[in-house]
Amino acid sequence: MTLFIPVIIVSLILLVVTILLAIADRLLVNYGECRIIVHQEDEQKEFVVQGGSHLLANLTDNGISVNSSCGGKATCGYCKIKILSGGGEILPTEEIFMSRDEKRNDMRLACQVKVKNDVEIYIPDFLTTVREIIKNETYDPKLRWRVTRDDVIIPEMMTRKLKLTAEDEMKVTAIIEKHRDNKGPVVPVLQDINTTFNYLPEDILRFTADRLDVHLSELYRVATFYNAFSLKPRGRNIVRVCMGTSCYVKGGQRILEAVEKKLGIEVDEATEDLKFGLETVSCIGCCGQSPVISFNGDIYGYFKPDMLDDILNQVD
Repeated sequence: MTLFIPVIIVSLILLVVTILLAIADRLLVNYGECRIIVHQEDEQKEFVVQGGSHLLANLTDNGISVNSSCGGKATCGYCKIKILSGGGEILPTEEIFMSRDEKRNDMRLACQVKVKNDVEIYIPDFLTTVREIIKNETYDPKLRWRVTRDDVIIPEMMTRKLKLTAEDEMKVTAIIEKHRDNKGPVVPVLQDINTTFNYLPEDILRFTADRLDVHLSELYRVATFYNAFSLKPRGRNIVRVCMGTSCYVKGGQRILEAVEKKLGIEVDEATEDLKFGLETVSCIGCCGQSPVISFNGDIYGYFKPDMLDDILNQVD
């Protein structure tokens, strides 16, 4: 216990420093006025913004429609834009969400590009973006695209008979009844389902949409917006590898590959017995101890791949 007290103190100090640096970057660093030129279809728009915020927010504030359903977490890939000029360097935390073709063609995520100077971009139509997602296989093969009467393209699950056990149906029904009289019951219902099953199973989401009388797409929009929700089975014990800049340059990618090889899974997957799950995070807040991983919430700094067995063997 005595050994952990200095580590905790140092971690808290580093966390405070990280927060202060973030505040300083937002409040003290002044990038001045930046010009954004947007090419979209046959139109060109130009406006001036105060530098320092992300491109997606600037576009939205100025009436430019860019598809984004992940809430700025760089997980859906729908906000892809082509950088014609400006945009700054690609950070390691953004690079892991990009394919080789996208890096070669300067296709970036609008939610990750920070406006620090003049930027000129091209926004492809949504169908082109979807085709690229399919080409690069960064999509869920269980999803299919459906076009509404308003020409809105949304993902919809394949139509098939639900496979719910009587026990699972009773659990979900109890959760729905618990929140039925609440205003906006979708989020608390999904929270309880996610807690009960450790993720949001497809069949249970379809069953829930039917019982709440809402479109399945609405549940998926909520589920993909909040990082706490998972649409894939999650392991009972989660390994999180930090891929922040400090950890990345000190071997984060090598550590991630070692964990993937050891568990036989990739990021955002779980082992077949659901004993372990693997995730990445942008920052854990312990940059002074990089590279860092966490296991079930416990942080391990100065991490090396040969430490992995000792950590995983902590659980039965």
